[in-house]
Amino acid sequence: MSEAADPGEVEYDEDTGRWRFKPRGLHITWSSNPGYWKMPEKGTDDPAELKMVCWLEIEGSTPKPLSKGERYALSFKISMAEDRSGWKEAPAFMMAKVGKKGIAKWARINLEDVQVDGVKEVPLGKFQFEVPENAQDTTLYFGFYELWSGGWKGGLRIHEAVVEKMPDLPP
Repeated sequence: MSEAADPGEVEYDEDTGRWRFKPRGLHITWSSNPGYWKMPEKGTDDPAELKMVCWLEIEGSTPKPLSKGERYALSFKISMAEDRSGWKEAPAFMMAKVGKKGIAKWARINLEDVQVDGVKEVPLGKFQFEVPENAQDTTLYFGFYELWSGGWKGGLRIHEAVVEKMPDLPP
């Protein structure tokens, strides 16, 4: 059904507190079926390309805990193929939660407006969240979904997911 996320396809920059998840570093439902997804070669920066599914589920988690009391942002870099379809009736949603038992935060993403072949970061302005000071589990669990419409969709390219520490707000 799906290939397991490859930890070798996740990069962390300790200086900036930035995680980069290449497509093979994410758990993409149906990715092992070439009828549904065209996955990039291991070790490349090529995107994963959705051929056609009615159940879009892309998930990831940080291999190491995030810092308590810090603000972070989640974004996906995506593009669309020329033959994209099914996105008018089906907005996608992003989810982030700190800890397995954390409260999920959601953002609606309108993919109909994404231009063909132009890489775009979604959501616009980044999807921000804070790690609670009292959190027991500070692993980030996140996802990119469209599984509610039941309609077939295709043409989405996933270039990467990024989790980055946000700068402190001025006092």
